[in-house]
Amino acid sequence: MGQGSIELTGPPSRRQGFLVRGLAVLVAVSAALIGTSASSGSSLLPSQKTALNAVGKALKNGRIDAPTAASARAEIARAARLIRGLPAGRGSHVAVALSELAAFNGRMTEPRMLALLGQLKANDDYFAVHWAPADKTDITDSDGIVYRYFAGRCFEFHPLADFGALNARIAAGDAAGTETLADALIARSVFQHGGGYGWEYYFDFSGGRAPWLSGMAQAVAAQAFSRAAALVPARKTAYLRAAKNAYELIPRQLLTSVAAGPWIRLYAFQSLPVLNAQLQTVVSLHDYATATQDTAAAALATRMQNAAAASLSRFDTGYWTYYSLAHDPSPLDYQQYVVQLLAKLAPFDTRFAAARTRIAAYAKQPPAFMVANGGLGALRLWVSKPSTVVIDTAAGPSKRLSLDGGWTTVTNKEPTRPGVYPVRVSATDWAGNHASFDALPIVRVATATTQKSAARKTADAATVSTAPPPLIGAALDDPSQGPLAQKLGLRAVRLGIAWPPGATVPDPSVIAALQRVPAGLSIVAELAASPLPTDPTGQSALAQYAASLAQQVPQLRDLLLTPAPTPQAAPAYAAALLAIRDAVEAVTTDAAVGPLIDGAVSPKATLTALGKAFTASGRAAPFVDVVALRPAPAPAATSQWTEANVSQLTTAAAAALGGTAPPVLIDGLATPTTVPAAELPAYAGGPPPATGAVSPALQGSTYAATITSAACSPNVAGVILDRLQDSATTLGPPTGIVYAGGNVKPSAAAVTAAAGPAQRGSVVCPGLAASAAASTFTYPPTVSSSSATVFQLACTRDCLYVATLDGAGGKPVAAVRGALTGGAAPANVTLPKVKLGAGPYTIDLRLSAQVNPGTVIQQSSDPLSVG
Repeated sequence: MGQGSIELTGPPSRRQGFLVRGLAVLVAVSAALIGTSASSGSSLLPSQKTALNAVGKALKNGRIDAPTAASARAEIARAARLIRGLPAGRGSHVAVALSELAAFNGRMTEPRMLALLGQLKANDDYFAVHWAPADKTDITDSDGIVYRYFAGRCFEFHPLADFGALNARIAAGDAAGTETLADALIARSVFQHGGGYGWEYYFDFSGGRAPWLSGMAQAVAAQAFSRAAALVPARKTAYLRAAKNAYELIPRQLLTSVAAGPWIRLYAFQSLPVLNAQLQTVVSLHDYATATQDTAAAALATRMQNAAAASLSRFDTGYWTYYSLAHDPSPLDYQQYVVQLLAKLAPFDTRFAAARTRIAAYAKQPPAFMVANGGLGALRLWVSKPSTVVIDTAAGPSKRLSLDGGWTTVTNKEPTRPGVYPVRVSATDWAGNHASFDALPIVRVATATTQKSAARKTADAATVSTAPPPLIGAALDDPSQGPLAQKLGLRAVRLGIAWPPGATVPDPSVIAALQRVPAGLSIVAELAASPLPTDPTGQSALAQYAASLAQQVPQLRDLLLTPAPTPQAAPAYAAALLAIRDAVEAVTTDAAVGPLIDGAVSPKATLTALGKAFTASGRAAPFVDVVALRPAPAPAATSQWTEANVSQLTTAAAAALGGTAPPVLIDGLATPTTVPAAELPAYAGGPPPATGAVSPALQGSTYAATITSAACSPNVAGVILDRLQDSATTLGPPTGIVYAGGNVKPSAAAVTAAAGPAQRGSVVCPGLAASAAASTFTYPPTVSSSSATVFQLACTRDCLYVATLDGAGGKPVAAVRGALTGGAAPANVTLPKVKLGAGPYTIDLRLSAQVNPGTVIQQSSDPLSVG
């Protein structure tokens, strides 16, 4: 600790003779300082008097010896002198330490005196020359005993910090230092009623009265002493006994429970489950049990490990962690501590490995947002994690908020002047990550009803990338399965179409079948050209066939040329695909044309070969509108791509196809399930293969995880399951979410639950800033003072809107706010009826994504005359 540090003499493990080096001198100094006034008690501080009484009673009852009492009286006198003589900002901390010793009047024992007197001396030494340090500053005495400063109090004897320091000495191989500190800690252990020894805390804390114990500190004590026994053979017996004494208190009085099993009491006086305490206890007890061959401790550690693993989700918000089940957010250092503990447990339990990866990422992810409509001038805001949020607007002063996460409403005074006032929101989380977005503006409408007749300049929005949310679908054996796909919440279906070589138009029966797909479902068509035409005539026929298909099937969203090419077939495939794209683009701009890449067969080499072939054609990029990936089955080789390799695909596609990666369609997500005996009769082709089959529950969680991941990947345009329903006639992997007989698998519920938010753009994605776009914005040609103005609006993703009716000069005379569900049918939006002057007027529309908001998109109607 530096100057004035305590030195202990004699064997600290013996509870006798707490001697301070230079004891005789200290006693003499003490007598000189106190003098006759001390003996009479006339000038003693109240806490000094009580502390001296505590020493006297303990000496009289034989709980401390005379040398210890003498040194205690000397230090108490020194503390009193410092309290009187030091500035208040220093002496007050010494007073706290003295009052804590005095509080044990009538309860003092040798171990308590050793701890409290050491604590008092540490405070006397420090504050004699220093002002108060930062909160949680640690100092040590000559034995290595740790004292931790708590703001507004003093340096406190801190068992958890002490046993952490002991573990550090052991890890460093410091045998001498380990022996010194271990012996000093044994000397400070207090026998507890019922058996076992505890290391007490001597200050009141969080409703607990001193002295109190910590279950976590006891576990670390057992761990540290069992390790010390191996490092210091001469003290092995004493240290193993100390380890056992420390452990024995845990099952007797330091456990509580949660639904999943036993949980450590961080504080003996509380039963609130704390995550870091449980994880550290599991680590420590496993170490202790291994070192001592204590089977009861090993069994308890395993039960606590299972309870921790089963309860992890209760501490995890998905964006940050809770310190305890009181749902208080973890400070950053405690969350980092949890990650370290999970890393220690991960090699032995995969449940902790997954949690460690997930929680470690929270410190690198920026805050995510959601917004909702508030009242007039109000912003209803959700932030994903603890953050400092700043809201800037020209409508009033900036506002700065400290939020733990969740929803809050921020109100602004309505501006006095008519206009549209932008709002900017920014947030910085506790790890320093930053994010910001534009909220919908605050609008104050004009009170004047007469507008100048000058024509208003149209203010169309700049071009902004507003990629829609991904569509989720499945392959169908027949269009008649379309209603079931729709019922399960899917918005896309995949159908295969075989091209008859030389045909230029589809057979009417093919068109009729495709037109039976229910409205509202987009179609992904795999156009199978086998053999692939290599001559201009054949390629022209194939292109005409594709264009006719696109023209007759308005629901066609993606047209993929199959079979997937190999690097060797890339030149012919590229020529055919370019011809198809040209022909389709001539008849519609709604259908995307692109290649299907087989993730199992040299996908990167195939993309590279296609890029070279496209470039050799002399055409300018873009060459395709979409790239579909057929994921390789798991386990995949390093040269293969699964749905987890979308980023590699995007990078390779950008390099090969002209610098900009087209949207990616994950086409053919396949996880086979087991099939219960009751469903097998429907599989006329025979029992499906069991290779790689998983439970329907695992299939559902696997599909759902990919869907949710796709929703947070702005370059993914959709996810298509390998099939909707298992085949009843063809023997193959049962990868559908419906059994062959038509009964829905349990996995379907998970797919439905994931598909809905993904397709609406309502999955929270840290780091993603999305913009909502209007898929429909239809308005009348005129406006009138005699009736409200009604227009139709639909959004590609869940959106908020504010619409204003603007007169000349852009001043709003009417406004309306609302919210729409992404992908839903157009809704009628009504602007309030107002008296209008001479026109023209425009409807100005501003859109914001409800989830992961980014830039506000503005769109304006054509000038509207007053009718």
